[in-house]
Amino acid sequence: MTSLTAIYAKERGSAPSVGKNGEETKVVYLDVPIIPREPLHVGQRARILSLVPCDELFPSEEETSATYYTTEDLGVWGMLVRVRVEEEEVVEFVLENDNIRSSITHAHLMVPRREGVMIRTPLWRRWLGALVASPAKATRTIPIEDDATVFEDTTTLHFSEPENAAGPAR
Repeated sequence: MTSLTAIYAKERGSAPSVGKNGEETKVVYLDVPIIPREPLHVGQRARILSLVPCDELFPSEEETSATYYTTEDLGVWGMLVRVRVEEEEVVEFVLENDNIRSSITHAHLMVPRREGVMIRTPLWRRWLGALVASPAKATRTIPIEDDATVFEDTTTLHFSEPENAAGPAR
């Protein structure tokens, strides 16, 4: 099985949906403020870890801009299957969840548009975009938190490990 890229994200909201068998499911919407180990692209396998602020654990008399997070396993992993929205400042990827035990079927990841850092777009697509039309005007921005410290929680697992998953179930 190919390795999964960890994506640290802040949950923005969710919406109810109905699965193929009529079961209640949901779609989650997340912002990605932390730079991933490798730029995100369609076809990439990834795992989403929710950021939980924990600044209160590190009291400081100095006024610093550093932010501290711990992570929570959402039980969401799978492939980035498409780009849903492209704007001047952000790109939204759709991740199809391979975890059959999760009620989450899809995750929509809003990522700052920083080519080579946050995202990787094929050259032909960049050329096509430059020739045909420019991206939509910015409706929102997501600041990159490059001074944040993330403590990954490896003790709490809400679902089985992705490495044990047998692939897409939906």
